[in-house]
Amino acid sequence: MRRLVVSDFHLDPSEPARYRAAMDAIAHCPSDQLILAGDIFEAWVGDDGATDADDQFLEFCGKHSDDTLFIHGNRDFLISENYLHQFDIQLIDRYVDDELIVIHGDELCTLDHAYQTFKQEVRQASWMNEFLAKPLSERQAIADGLRQASRETQANRAEAIGDAVDSEINRWMADYEAKLLIHGHTHRPAVHQTAGGIRAVTSDWNDSGIGIFIDTTNSEQIVSLSHLSPNEAVIREQWLRQAGTPEWKRNSESGL
Repeated sequence: MRRLVVSDFHLDPSEPARYRAAMDAIAHCPSDQLILAGDIFEAWVGDDGATDADDQFLEFCGKHSDDTLFIHGNRDFLISENYLHQFDIQLIDRYVDDELIVIHGDELCTLDHAYQTFKQEVRQASWMNEFLAKPLSERQAIADGLRQASRETQANRAEAIGDAVDSEINRWMADYEAKLLIHGHTHRPAVHQTAGGIRAVTSDWNDSGIGIFIDTTNSEQIVSLSHLSPNEAVIREQWLRQAGTPEWKRNSESGL
């Protein structure tokens, strides 16, 4: 079985070429399962604000594999289950299977106290219902203001505050008995060895980005950190684990 995990496309209707670039990149990556791990859209202010480009992208993703999954990110947490269902995409909180867990990744950034407080507030049903009851133009203006504030905050904070915290990484992997944790959000693509296995991180995107392939057979599991572009998919780093063993080894061989 081949899974593909991507995140952080940050698609915005003001940049239509990025939608096509993302679809072309995914099209080069046949997979049995496609996991969209959050922040696929730069801002989602309600399903009624979706554009034709948004619909076309989600329709493409729903047809790309037999099983397409969507995990909310911090920017698109208002996209609804019913909206995704029309594109044959399933909304999930996290993906857990085969000693693997996939999350968006903001859960791991617990040093970012201001963001975690904000997240707790806006994920309340009362806040979401009140926000979605506002006129679309007002919601869009609020989202623009929040994005500007976020850019200013990120420019003035210590880099470590926005990164994943080791104790949280270890806790999530232990709680789910995972040998492999995959996430986005931090925009720091890499493969890290952890106390319980490895952690693979996707990237944000312009016209290309880093995605993660997970190839699983009865005998082994292979994780490939890969650069995906509209023209090709190229493995940058690959790790292998034999079935039934906890150890990961960096694989010198590669090839999609």
